[in-house]
Amino acid sequence: MAKLVCVKCGEEVTVPVHCGREMHQEGDQLVCWMGAACGHQSLPSHCGHVMEYKP
Repeated sequence: MAKLVCVKCGEEVTVPVHCGREMHQEGDQLVCWMGAACGHQSLPSHCGHVMEYKP
């Protein structure tokens, strides 16, 4: 399963699910597997930094 990882402290969280599947990264957004028109959100921040998507 993919994770979102804080580049500063190493905190890991699971990637959000949309339409029954994990969202994937497109640029600086997390996007539904069915496309951005269905669902999207910005990558979250932790410790003042944007978290990295790790497949």
